Amino acid sequence: MPLCLQCVFLMMCFSYVYGTSQGALPKACDNMTPHHYGVKGQTGAAPFRLTVDKTEYRGEETIIVKLSKTSNKTFKGFLIQARNEDGKKIEGFRLSAQSKFLQCDSPNDTVTHTEASAKQSYIAEFIAPSTSQGNIAIFATVVHNFETYWVRIQSDLIIDRVTSGASSTFLPNTLAVVTVVFIWRYVY
Repeated sequence: MPLCLQCVFLMMCFSYVYGTSQGALPKACDNMTPHHYGVKGQTGAAPFRLTVDKTEYRGEETIIVKLSKTSNKTFKGFLIQARNEDGKKIEGFRLSAQSKFLQCDSPNDTVTHTEASAKQSYIAEFIAPSTSQGNIAIFATVVHNFETYWVRIQSDLIIDRVTSGASSTFLPNTLAVVTVVFIWRYVY
């Protein structure tokens, strides 16, 4: 086979790999899958855990997110996102060592690795939104090696405790109804 055909064939093969040793690529933003050619994600329990240090947020609080191993398996790559119950990506991550942003819908809504060394854990900070976004969970796709990865490992739910505008109208509306009933009863 001529050299130029071999090069074309190799380039076609490499175009199917969406994850790299320097982090996930934008094609992984929505389904969080690295799309390793010919390899599907694992379906069994993941040997990794994704934890958060708070189970509720009130706005602009820092939540510590930790991805760690639960067995002897280390991981080489990761993709981490915060999403509300509607599936919307929520921005708010701060970077730590061995990571970078992968801008999906917003500048800091997704974090990925920068190199493929074996990792035992990764810690990130997530700054909770200042406005109500609904309940949020952190999700991670974790790559042990090219053939072995787990998609969308989920943290505990982080309950939305941001004060919404709706609760502030309850008391005035209740007083108005009580006042109308009181006047109607004593006037008529």
